[in-house]
Amino acid sequence: MPVTIDTEKCGKIENCPGEGLCIKICEQGALVEENGDVVLVPENCDDCDLCIQNCPNQAISKS
Repeated sequence: MPVTIDTEKCGKIENCPGEGLCIKICEQGALVEENGDVVLVPENCDDCDLCIQNCPNQAISKS
C-alpha cells in the first residue's frame, strides 16, 4: 500500500527541516518534487517505509 502525504503537516519543501529528505532517500523514485510540493508516484512505492521513518514533520503515513 503506497504512503499518504499530509500536505498541511508537510508544509512544502521550502519549509521542511529536512529540505525534502523523503525525496532524497526514496530509492524507487516514488516521491518527487513538483512546484515545491512533495508528490507521490504510487506505482513506484515499494512499501519500504523509509520516508515515514525519516520525515521530520511526520507528514507521511500509511492510509
